Amino acid sequence: MRMSLSRYILLIKRWAWVIILGVVICGGATYLVTKLMKPVYEATTSLVISLPGSSQFDSAQAALSMQTTYNQLITDPKVLESVATEHNMTLQQLQSMVSTKPQSNTPIIEVAVDNSDPNVAAQISNDVARNFESYANTNLNSQANFGIIPAVVPTTPIRPKPSTDAVFGALVGLGLALAIIVIFEWVDDRLTAPEEINKLLGADVLTIIPELSRKQRTKNAEDTPELAEGCRMLCANLGMAQVIRPFKLVMVTSALASEGKSTIAANMASFLAMSGKRVLLVDADLRHPVLDQHFQLKSQNGLSNAFLESWKQTESELDGQSTEIPSLRVLPAGLLPSNPSELLQSQLASQLFNHFRTTPKFDYVIFDAPPLLPIADAQIIATYMQVTILVVDASNTSRKAIVRAKEALARTSTRLLGVALNKSKWSEFGGVHDYLSNIQSRPRADINAALPPHTPPINHAIDAANTVIIPSTNNKR
Repeated sequence: MRMSLSRYILLIKRWAWVIILGVVICGGATYLVTKLMKPVYEATTSLVISLPGSSQFDSAQAALSMQTTYNQLITDPKVLESVATEHNMTLQQLQSMVSTKPQSNTPIIEVAVDNSDPNVAAQISNDVARNFESYANTNLNSQANFGIIPAVVPTTPIRPKPSTDAVFGALVGLGLALAIIVIFEWVDDRLTAPEEINKLLGADVLTIIPELSRKQRTKNAEDTPELAEGCRMLCANLGMAQVIRPFKLVMVTSALASEGKSTIAANMASFLAMSGKRVLLVDADLRHPVLDQHFQLKSQNGLSNAFLESWKQTESELDGQSTEIPSLRVLPAGLLPSNPSELLQSQLASQLFNHFRTTPKFDYVIFDAPPLLPIADAQIIATYMQVTILVVDASNTSRKAIVRAKEALARTSTRLLGVALNKSKWSEFGGVHDYLSNIQSRPRADINAALPPHTPPINHAIDAANTVIIPSTNNKR
């Protein structure tokens, strides 16, 4: 799939620390190591070959023809042996220091010697050249003459060069970092774009809620445009779907825990109620309920009481408890049963959910259900639901988990209405604040009295980062 420029920018931001670490560590380590290494100097003596000929051209051609032969003889053991003895080293040590460099189209051979002592390098280079001249004159039937240009004592080492080597080390570090990024991105099973949702599930993305900063999570939801508009977008899509195909019972769930489903359920219920809808929010998680803490409600009476007590005694309590939003009521989970899965499959459960479906008191009954994959409860609840909204943590949930959640819902009678993408880092969906800030200076009519009251603060016990009744998207459930 072709990536847009913003995707590449996001990828670079996410992996910038790996790139920086690779470059700094490899470049810095190379610099330190080469700085501690003993420097090596190279001294070069030039041998100029001349042979007699009928003309200067013939002489030059004869010298060039012998260049390859002489070049090989310079490093012959018979030439180097006496030099090695003179400098108290083995033949192998000397051979590792000496190299020859025939110059193209010229009768010149350079004898190069590498050594940590520049004076020794120059001396050995000159000795090898003189020893070869003596050997050639004595043992070769050649009329060649050799002019020797002595080596100059070098002052600059040929290696190491810390600054240059550090640059190459940094490039190696960059290459290693990029290789690591490619490997991790290759095996990473998380979403790379919202468009993947439709390909994986065949369902639409109903809203995209960005990941909030620490500062944003301390504000009221209505003071955080990205969060508030994301919730309003979800409510708008819910309303349009109901017009096309009416429903009342809505389940909000996720593939795994900690994706923010309880937060999304509370946000959606609150914004629907503030728009004038009559909403009942039910905490259907009979293992880890949180809505009683969200809305500071009494937790003794709730959904579980319909299973534990007489139906007639609890039917009046199924309308939930009032909140500071007049048209929003919340039904907590109540006392936690030891066998929620069995209770949810009982005949009484069928009557209970039928009651919610037929009650004329509410336009929506929203169920905050457990995650789909860890336990069976959500799949059982889904059999009673008309539509389901799947909350997906865009930054962590794998494609495999999303597909498994779809398969679990497909085995039930519910209809997957769409997906609420939570904790998104995709930059193209963060323009809400910019758009709204550009219209703040325009005059506005004071019609607040005609709107439902604002959402009051909630209990801090829900999430240390959340301070409003419409909590932030970083709620663990």
